[in-house]
Formats: sequence, C-alpha cells, structure tokens
Amino acid sequence: MRGRLIFKTGVILFALLILTLGVVAFFFRKSTIESSKETALTVAHLVRATLTSYMVMGTMDRRDIFLEEVKRIHGLEYVRVVRGEAVIRQYGEGKEYERVLKRIEEEVLRTGRTKDRVLESREKVIYEIVVPYRATSAGSVNCLQCHNVREGEVLGAISIAVDLTSKRREALTTLGIYGGMAGVLFLTLFLIILRHFEPYRRLFTEIGRVLSRYKDGNFKERVKTDLKDEAGELAREVNRVGETLDRTLSNVREKVSMLIGYSIMETENALKDTEKIVEELAKISHFKRAIEQDLRKDEIYDRIETVLSDYMSLDKFSIYEVDERKNAMKVVSVSGEKLWCSEVILENADECRAKRTGEDVDSAEFPCICPRFAFNELCSTQGIQYYCIPVNIGGKVGNVVQIVYEKEMDMFIRMIIPYIKGYLQEASPVLESKSLMELLKQQSYIDQLTGLYNRRFLEEVADKISAQIKRRGTILGILMIDIDFFKEVNDRYGHDVGDRVLKEIAQVVKNSVREADYVIRFGGEEILVLLMDVKENMSEKVAEKIRRNVESRTIEFSGGVIRKTVSIGVSEFPKDCEGKIWRCIKFADVALYRAKEEGRNRVVRFTPDMWTEEEY
Repeated sequence: MRGRLIFKTGVILFALLILTLGVVAFFFRKSTIESSKETALTVAHLVRATLTSYMVMGTMDRRDIFLEEVKRIHGLEYVRVVRGEAVIRQYGEGKEYERVLKRIEEEVLRTGRTKDRVLESREKVIYEIVVPYRATSAGSVNCLQCHNVREGEVLGAISIAVDLTSKRREALTTLGIYGGMAGVLFLTLFLIILRHFEPYRRLFTEIGRVLSRYKDGNFKERVKTDLKDEAGELAREVNRVGETLDRTLSNVREKVSMLIGYSIMETENALKDTEKIVEELAKISHFKRAIEQDLRKDEIYDRIETVLSDYMSLDKFSIYEVDERKNAMKVVSVSGEKLWCSEVILENADECRAKRTGEDVDSAEFPCICPRFAFNELCSTQGIQYYCIPVNIGGKVGNVVQIVYEKEMDMFIRMIIPYIKGYLQEASPVLESKSLMELLKQQSYIDQLTGLYNRRFLEEVADKISAQIKRRGTILGILMIDIDFFKEVNDRYGHDVGDRVLKEIAQVVKNSVREADYVIRFGGEEILVLLMDVKENMSEKVAEKIRRNVESRTIEFSGGVIRKTVSIGVSEFPKDCEGKIWRCIKFADVALYRAKEEGRNRVVRFTPDMWTEEEY
C-alpha cells in the first residue's frame, strides 16, 4: 500500500507541476504575442499616418528612410508596405520588393482583414502581422482625394515581423527557474503529504489485515493505531466488533461443550468452528429423535455405524457390546470385516482396557497402550493408531466404540472425537432404555428356577422358527426330555432337592447343545430342546449325548448324592409333521411316552405308527 500511495501521490503532484508549467508557458506566450501584436498595430497606424503625410506633402521619397528608422526604433525584424490592386492601377507596381508578396499578404489584400501568425523553428521565433489599409473619406485625411478608388477599397497593407527569439529564451529561463522552485515546492509538499498520511496508511493496512483475519474466522486480532480522530474511532469500532464476535462465539462453544459434556476442538477459524458445531448439533438432535423411535438396539447400532462411516468418513472401526451377565463382549459392528481386537475380550470383557477402566484409550498418547489390540505390530511399525471410547449405560460401561486410523489422520480424528462422543452420549440413555426393555422381555421368557426359556417364549418364537426352517430348507430337531422318577425325589428328599436336581439337569442339557439351539422348560420336569439346522437323523445322536451326560452326572446335596436319568422322545420338523411345528412337538411328546413305556433312560425316535389319531 505504501508503494501505491507514493506512486499515486507522486503522479498527481508531477501532473500538477506539468500543468502549472504549461499554464505559465501558455499565458507567457499569449502575453508576449499580444504585446507584439499591440506594438505592431501601433507601428502600422504610425506608418499609415506618416506615409499619408508624405503623400500630401509630396515627399514620398523619404518613405524607405522612415521605414528603416521605425524598424530600428521598435526592434522589428522587418517592416514593409505593399500595394493593392487599386494603387497599382493608379500609380504602378512600385518598387521591386513590393511586387513579391507573401501568401499572408495576398490574403490580407484580398479579404481586407488583418492576419497574423507565429513562425517557430529551433533557431528563431518570428511573429508576423499584416494590417490592411482601406480607403476612407472620413477622418482628418480623405483618401479619395488622392486615390481613384471606392469607399472601403483596400489600398494596400503594412507587413510587420517581430523577432521573439529573445523572448523565448527569456521565457525558457523563467520557466526553468519557476519549474525548479515549483519542483522543490511540490517535493516538499509530497514529503509532507506522505508524512501526514503515513499513520492513515498504516491504519488502513491494519484494518485490512484484521478484516482479512475476521474473514478467516479469527476474531482475536485487533487494529493498532495512535490516531485520535475519526479514523481512530473507526479502528476502535472495528475492534469492538471483533471483541463482540469473539465473545459471542466463545460463549456458543462453551455452552455447546456444557451441553454435550465434551470440549470441542477449536481451529483458528471461529466461524467455521461455530458453523460445524451448529451443524453437528442439528445432526445429533435428528439422530436422537430417530433412535428414540427405533424398536431394537440393533437399529440403534446401525445408526451409529452410519454416523461413523457416512457422517465422519471413517473406514476402520468396531462397535462392541458388554454382556454383564457373562462378563463378555459381543461384536456389534466391524468395518472392513476385520476384528481389530484380540478375541480374548469376547470371552472376558475385563481384558478390554476401555471397558475395565471406563476411560478413553488413546494409542497416540501412549503408543500401543492396549495389549489386546490385535495389530500392535502395525501400530509400532506402520503408524496405525486407535482410539477406544467407552459408553456408559446405567452407570457401567455398556459399549465400546473403537476407531482405527493412520497417523496422518490424527488431526482429523482429534477434531471429530468430541462429535462422536456427542452422538454416543445421546445414544446412551436410549440404549439403556432398550436394554432394560429387552431384559424385562427376556426375563418374562426365562424360567426363574432353571434359567431356561419358558413356555411363553416357545409360543412367541415357534412360528418364527418354523418359517426360518422352511425358508432355509433345513431340519429342526425336536427333543422332548423328561426326568425319570422325578416325583420320588420330591417325595423322599423334599422340593428343595427336587429343585436342585431340576436345575442341575437343565444345565447339563444346555451344555450338551449348541448356543444357537433353544432349551425350554416345557412344564414340570419336562424340557424341550429345539436343534436348529441339523442334518437328517442327527437329532437322535444329540439326544443320546444328552442322555449319557445326564446319566453320568452326580448331583450332590447336604443329605447325600443323587444320580438321575432321562427319557427322550425325538421328532424332526418338517419331515415328520407336514410343516406343522406344533404337531412335531406333540409327536416328540408321544415318542417320550413310548420311551417311558419301554423302560425309561432311553431315546425313542417318533415313527408314524405311534400316532393314529386325527387331532393332536
């Protein structure tokens, strides 16, 4: 800006200097020409009056001497008289020099009007003027008495030339002196202007710098100036605007941090920070409304996965759910189809550092901090980092969200972590609510004595299981199990021991099948097992395995030791019952009674001959 100010001020002052010199030169020239013209006109009138007198007195032979004297006295380049056509006709052409006319003289003789001109060259400046003489009968001398002409006819003209070369030199000298003085004056003025405007220039530069930072969202910059006038007030007003914006945006960020419970990572651009905060709060608000309307936790987890992958542009992350009852962790979602943690946490949740401590786990702060991260060699050699966030649900860690990223993304991850925590914080109470609902629902499906599913659960899922088996084209094995002579235990040892026996056998049955299978207390001492997706005739082998495991189990109690056996009836859906699952359950019950009839402690496979009735 300083350079532009100097250039523009210099150009303006230089232009003023040239304009001033031009005006001075113009008026000097005009004044000189007018002065010369006035002198020439005076000489012309003098010559006319004198020549008229000579003509009247008959002394025209003295004309040349007179003209030479006039030339000398007035310092003329030349002065001469030329004859018009009327005089030539009356008195002849005159002397030889009068016969050769200049063009300007011819024009004056033709038009009768005065003409003048300036002839300039490098060496000389000549001012020429030609004044016509017209015949007139008015005045002291009557031209018509001597000349045979009409009134107003051109008799001749006087041609006068004035040498202005010395005047030009004088003008140039004057202009030089004036130009030098004006140059010094303008230079002084130039320096004064620069010195006077320098504080204002600095102020404008400062305002431009500060406004540029404001445009970039940095409102901590202030305009610095010592000016006390209106310009200084402008600077102070800009500062007040910056202070107000900075304070307002800071308050917004502080209140948002209080609202979401986490500090937002700030950049130098407060405007973009605030815009992103508001945008993320709007997204978080929409997210909260959406998950509150979801029916199951799985739907909430899907939305959290969408937030991480679509909103936050993360491509490597895992979401885990803590099973407090088993003290184990379940994988809810894995991006990239790679489990980033050791599978040991799936069996023992306390092996997960984030779950155990309830604190964030940050490998950037402490490299390879968690020994259960499955790829710590990449963490130490290739710059792979991870950040694990525990999610509190009901006062305990209920979930862990793990983010895996390259070292180059560290700044980006630091920026989005608070927003991710904002989403998780909003999801926490909803997940807690859904977990409690699922727990209540699950408890309503669980037999309180054995821990097995109850009859109500069977009624809820039977049709769904039937549809799944049909859709997949597989087989559902159905085992109906009854404890042999169970009533004798109650009668001999009491119901407490009976309950102990029932619980122990239920646990044996549950441990003898897969986790995907369903074990249900069907009623009393009867236990129903649904074997999902088994091969044909495999159900009998599983039933035999259960029978042997129960038979070999020793049940201890305060009064002694008991061994019990079970009888098992087996059917297969849909093979045995034309696609009606409740019919197959009845057929398994029929096979169970056949096992009891045949002596108990055995497995009997249902055959069509065991059921001849229409109804079941």
